Amino acid sequence: MDETSDARRLPKLLVVGFPKSGTSTIQRALEESGLVSAHWMWRNRPVGRLIYDGWFSRGDPLALLEGVDAVTQMDFCMPAQGVNLWPNLDIALLLTIRRLHPDCRFILNYRPPQATESSFGRWNTLVERITESDIPGLPRGRGGRPGEVTRWIGAHLDAMRQVFAGDPNFLELDITAPDAAERLGAFLGHEIRWWGVANANPDGKR
Repeated sequence: MDETSDARRLPKLLVVGFPKSGTSTIQRALEESGLVSAHWMWRNRPVGRLIYDGWFSRGDPLALLEGVDAVTQMDFCMPAQGVNLWPNLDIALLLTIRRLHPDCRFILNYRPPQATESSFGRWNTLVERITESDIPGLPRGRGGRPGEVTRWIGAHLDAMRQVFAGDPNFLELDITAPDAAERLGAFLGHEIRWWGVANANPDGKR
């Protein structure tokens, strides 16, 4: 990773999968390995809002994330606060970042979509929040019936695989694989000093 000063350092790694699919694990792995990660919030502001504000106010989605090596969770879905941001699902925005920052790396974190749907259902009010919101690929009112979240996730994974096919700066990372940490470290060219399960559901399951 770039070791220039915080005033000039911008993210060189974006995690572009779904919450409850290892984003907190990746965030902790990077932090434990000496990298600075913006996860959900950065300097008391939603990461997703900073990304869109950077794009529309400065012409660069990463402009307001100075001092960050990686962004591990961009989505922020809080309909009660009037906030519903999913830049990780905004393929046009991701392609803009790739064009503006050709050395930026993208990680599609995933596990079986059915397992992610199960985790959604066990995580606080997440299902309620997504069904109250219009999200790319998941219109308001969808996401509460069995199989809907699985279908939504699977479609995004397939789209990302097509869009980034053959790109050396793109990594599909199965966070349940026994070699996940090694693959992450090799992709970044940076030793990963910790790996495990962070931010597990209250029942102790992923």
